[in-house]
Amino acid sequence: MMSLAKILVVDDEISLVQLCELVLKSAGYAVFGALSGRQALRLVAEEEPDLVLLDVMMPGMDGIEVCRQIRSNLTSKKNPRIIMYTADLRDSTRQSSLAAGADAFITKDIPIYDLPSRLNPYLS
Repeated sequence: MMSLAKILVVDDEISLVQLCELVLKSAGYAVFGALSGRQALRLVAEEEPDLVLLDVMMPGMDGIEVCRQIRSNLTSKKNPRIIMYTADLRDSTRQSSLAAGADAFITKDIPIYDLPSRLNPYLS
């Protein structure tokens, strides 16, 4: 039996994490959430997700630093795809995200129900 792709959703807004979980689970993914950068780093190590959907603007450790730390942690058996998911549309944020090791950059202005089709190419 094929296992479901695991997605970690990281955002400091619990309602957005829950909404993403609902939409992605209904699309057939195994989904879990984190509300902070530190929690995300712990879950990446414990759960070894296939993909991390990562908010940029979070208090404490921002998403760009989380991305950088995931990429520098060579002890992980799995190197997850990292998709930045943000309301910050500035080109400098996009460039910083990609420089930190993100695979892609999705803005939060897309309809939430389009999320599975946006992530699917990174899971195949």
